[in-house]
Amino acid sequence: MAAGVQVAQIRDWAGTDLPIIRIMPNTPAAVGKGMITYCTNSMVDDAALADFLSDMAQAGEFDRLDESLIDAATAVTGCGPAFMYLFMEAMADAGVACGLPRAKAQHYAAATMSGAAEMVLKTGQHPGALKDAVCSPGGSTIAGVKALEENAFRGAVMDCVAAAYEKTLELGKGK
Repeated sequence: MAAGVQVAQIRDWAGTDLPIIRIMPNTPAAVGKGMITYCTNSMVDDAALADFLSDMAQAGEFDRLDESLIDAATAVTGCGPAFMYLFMEAMADAGVACGLPRAKAQHYAAATMSGAAEMVLKTGQHPGALKDAVCSPGGSTIAGVKALEENAFRGAVMDCVAAAYEKTLELGKGK
């Protein structure tokens, strides 16, 4: 469990062949809502993997990936909670600026993000389609979406994930 560390490196550090499960958890695992990506070497058999996943199930959702994709996943899942917290904090700050008490604004922002995430997960709909369903013609939501677009919100998010990915690659090279 270390950003940028490959299974082959772990094997070299151990100095022998052994079963290796490389995981990249995120902080929501602490409350059972983690998104944990993992890969294995060829020495991990189905029974050992099943035991591991059973033992770790309380941490959240596990998804097996080819090791070549773990660093990209880490930029989304490992770093993502910080990006979400920043967005929630900004939403709450805006709520306070509009007159809401801090505790309520923070709760509303977190609950709204959680509910929106559940909508994507449970319906399988594209986030853009769900966004469009909230945007009434000439309404408040589309005015807010326009403000985000005018401030390059999506570009900034894409840049932040790309920066996290590049840094993960650097960490793997020992820089």
